Amino acid sequence: MIREPRPAPDVSILSLRRMLIVFLLVIGSAVILVNGWLTINTWQRMVTESENDARNLSQSVSRQSEDSFLQVELTLQDLRDRIRLVGLDPERQGYLRRLLAERKSSLPQLHGLFIYDSKGSWLVTSEDMLQQHSNNSDRAYFRYHRQNTDPGVHISEVIRSRSTGDLIIPVSMRLNNSDGSFRGVLLATLRIDYFRQMFGYYNLGDRGLMALMSSNGSILYARPFPDSTINQNISRSPLFSSLLKTSPSGTAIYKAALDGVERVFGYASLKRYPLVVTVGFDRQQLLHAWFADLIVYVVLCLMLLLALAALGYLLLRNIGQNIRDQRELALVRDQLTTMNRTLQTLALVDSLTGLANRRQFDLYLDRSLERSRKLRTPLALLMIDVDSFKRFNDTYGHLAGDDCLRRVGEALQQVPHRSDDLIARYGGEEFAVILSGSNKEGALRFAQSAIEAVAAMQIPHENSDSDVSVVTISVGVHVMQGGLSEESRQAMIGLADKALYQAKASGRNRLEMS
Repeated sequence: MIREPRPAPDVSILSLRRMLIVFLLVIGSAVILVNGWLTINTWQRMVTESENDARNLSQSVSRQSEDSFLQVELTLQDLRDRIRLVGLDPERQGYLRRLLAERKSSLPQLHGLFIYDSKGSWLVTSEDMLQQHSNNSDRAYFRYHRQNTDPGVHISEVIRSRSTGDLIIPVSMRLNNSDGSFRGVLLATLRIDYFRQMFGYYNLGDRGLMALMSSNGSILYARPFPDSTINQNISRSPLFSSLLKTSPSGTAIYKAALDGVERVFGYASLKRYPLVVTVGFDRQQLLHAWFADLIVYVVLCLMLLLALAALGYLLLRNIGQNIRDQRELALVRDQLTTMNRTLQTLALVDSLTGLANRRQFDLYLDRSLERSRKLRTPLALLMIDVDSFKRFNDTYGHLAGDDCLRRVGEALQQVPHRSDDLIARYGGEEFAVILSGSNKEGALRFAQSAIEAVAAMQIPHENSDSDVSVVTISVGVHVMQGGLSEESRQAMIGLADKALYQAKASGRNRLEMS
């Protein structure tokens, strides 16, 4: 094998290059990590601040809403007490009408105050004119009080006023006779516009959300959505399906059921009423604000990294030529090594069949003999000859003969054998097989399988001496038992070859043991 001297690498240059690269990577990584930590920390702080703002705002709005409903509840309680004292007789209705009008004027959230009898007919209202033949017995709040004796306040879903067409929230109480029977309903209606105005005071961004909902998930009012969303039920949203079940107030990030926009939500339940207030900041807008705040950090980080890269480039350029020279020398060395390996492979492989050639066979047999003696294991050698091959060449030509030898070599490789067995072309039409560690039975089994594999290929041979008109082989087998013999390579080949001669003399297409 041709061996070229390896160029000695310049250790100092390589070490300096590695140290410089490591230094630049450490500094660059430190800059990236610090800015990455600042980026993540800034975002987490912004989310935390948004959660706190949403929580505080939801609690503040819930208290305002609760105060608005509490004022109405106290007004209804006072009116119910006065009705118990003065009654609902026609001569008292003028007094009650003035009282209702006075109460309505004192509370800006009120749309109106109404008193209904047990059949749902209007008796007294806070308006100057009483609509004749007006009956609200079909309203949900009226049916509720007629069927339930609960004396507390009842908040119903949003309805549209039959007198003005405005959207209102009914807040009602049951009126009882002295015996506890149903006497009628005392009703206060809250203007949706009141909550629209109250929610409009707060700046939540273009897609911020603020909503007042009943505890069953029905929307009473939601900003900035149109009135068509009122009375929609979103009980399957995370707010009602999980959050309110664990805590009456808190924060969370989820997609709103109304529009699918992901927001940072704060929510709070009203203590006295089955209502919930939620406030949400658009997460996408928070991201935009976050990116705007971080642009300075990003620009500084990029400038610092560019400066480091420029410095590294200037330093590396000074030693780059030396590194390139080392690489070129290494490339030449690798090419020479590859060429040597190729030449070595070509020197040990038969070019026609791709099997081991005679040289590789001799080397491997010597090593196998030495190993067999040391390990005291058997070693089998098979000498194989293609029967009547000269006649085959004379009949079909040398090109067909070469193809025949290739196919015989393929057939031998197909016979089951171990990875440390060697199949070689010994020369001409002769082949040889070394079976390391194989006893007599294993060698005979391989030989018989080889004979059958070649015959099974059905290569035509009209001038064959055997009984069949196809190409066949003869095999001579010699087994050195247990490494006890001191046979040489030539002696072992001679014994196997003698057995091969006996096989050919006995009619060919067969095997013989030495």
